[in-house]
Amino acid sequence: MKSALCLFLVLVTVTLCFFGCSNIPEEPVTSETMVQSYVNPYGATAAPPINIDPTEGGTTSPVQYVETTNNVEFVLNSYYVYKNSVAKITNVVLEDDGFSLNADGFADVEIMGIGSRKEGMKIGYTAYDAEGNVVRTSHILAKLDGVKEGETLTERRFEVPRATVKIVFHDYIEK
Repeated sequence: MKSALCLFLVLVTVTLCFFGCSNIPEEPVTSETMVQSYVNPYGATAAPPINIDPTEGGTTSPVQYVETTNNVEFVLNSYYVYKNSVAKITNVVLEDDGFSLNADGFADVEIMGIGSRKEGMKIGYTAYDAEGNVVRTSHILAKLDGVKEGETLTERRFEVPRATVKIVFHDYIEK
């Protein structure tokens, strides 16, 4: 009876050691804000000049394109948690090639801790327009197959509408 109780206590202790451990850092999450600009490939056309030199076929004016830049504010946390996996975003870049309907974003994700299930790491984001309306809610996926803690997964793709002026990254929560 005594040995069965000792064996039971050892099993409970081992179970708590394996499943009770958490990768989540003890320090609270901090946020930082940064602004990034990217060139809108469509730009804008400039108004024609007022005094136009007449030509043989009438009056013409050259079309001028003015480069338009979109400024996007990012709110980044010091780390993100998803199913006991922990990661942080080390770099974010926005680009717009003009071919897709949305602007493309690329984030570098450093894996700080991997949970026991080794599922993919998801980081949620919410994009807002100039009026403060939500224009996109989605997530970045970083697959953890063969990844070790401390590695950085580069260029995890996400997309936002061109009207986006602010992107807030947050812990992803399953719906």
